[in-house]
Amino acid sequence: MDGIAVAPYGPKWMANRKFFYSAMRTMGLGKRGIEKCVIDEVPYIVEELEKLCSSDELFEPSSVFDPAVLNVLAYFTFGNRYSYQDEKFKELIHINNEFFQKAKFLNQPEFFLVTLIPGLHKYWLPQCFRKIHKFVKAEIKHHRQHLDPQNPRDYIDCYLNELNQTSDQSELSELGLEMSIMDLFQAGTETTATTLRWAVLYMVNNPHIQENVQSEIDNVLGFDQLPKYEDRTRMPYCEATVLEVQRMASITPFGLLHCSEEDQKLGGYHIPKHTCIMPSYHTIHFDPKFWKNPNEFDPCNFIDPNGKVGTRDAFMPFGGGLRICVGMNIAKQELFLFFVAILQKFTLQLPDDVKSLDDEPIPGMTLAPKPFRV
Repeated sequence: MDGIAVAPYGPKWMANRKFFYSAMRTMGLGKRGIEKCVIDEVPYIVEELEKLCSSDELFEPSSVFDPAVLNVLAYFTFGNRYSYQDEKFKELIHINNEFFQKAKFLNQPEFFLVTLIPGLHKYWLPQCFRKIHKFVKAEIKHHRQHLDPQNPRDYIDCYLNELNQTSDQSELSELGLEMSIMDLFQAGTETTATTLRWAVLYMVNNPHIQENVQSEIDNVLGFDQLPKYEDRTRMPYCEATVLEVQRMASITPFGLLHCSEEDQKLGGYHIPKHTCIMPSYHTIHFDPKFWKNPNEFDPCNFIDPNGKVGTRDAFMPFGGGLRICVGMNIAKQELFLFFVAILQKFTLQLPDDVKSLDDEPIPGMTLAPKPFRV
């Protein structure tokens, strides 16, 4: 198995992750470059929401967040920004969502049957990602046919250039490219879009917090100035609110499977070599030893006595260690900039006949809120 997320620890995994960061720099997609991609998407989000407001339609968050988040990754990966009405783009969103629907029991005990029974994954897994794999392979083929080695347009071009410059494909390979892209889309779209849906839910269920967020936005940005990622240093309450959304939602309750490379002793327990280890981030995020009133939504969990956003050791929304999420910097900017841009222009309210939204998540690969409209 190749890729940058779930591949086994070893030379292939390390080479693909190293190349990912190298390609980001090659394309000028450091933090500033990512920010531009995200900010460029903001007017389209606002436009879609204004259409809904003018027609008095209720807002279903996925209809806006899914294409917005996917567009940022599509620009980085495919070199394209798609119209929300583009049929090819709609199909990409559909097949990506379909994967998560069919993989909804991945964080449940039954999933281990897939890994324990020899050959079962050959029948189950392709049903989940065959369509998106086909889409990715078609994009790579198209890029190969139109490749200009002197002017790489995106991640695929950079990777193909690297493959063309070496005959040794023991570490980087076309399969590695395919799996890396699938890792990015499957890990980087659903997670961020779902977190934004939780943000909407927590804002309508906690209108006093929404008012505090909007007050800070008004004081720092006003109504017309687009937010920048650096503005978070002047907007501690907004940043803390986004962090609290991530903690309360804990959309990835368990981390990626790890494996002990050798026998270890930890906390008095013997962990044999080749033991599967899965961190429980949900447990960490709700541990009363680290959080005062962990079941209450409170942005002040992240604000220190000086009024600044402080770091918390018991906060791991992107995992940790060598397998920390490679798309972390992209996701951080999307969450802050999209969240602030929406609340700068709109007030989120419950429908007249609803007192509060159900905050009990749907179990699955990610913990998503039940479908709702506002």
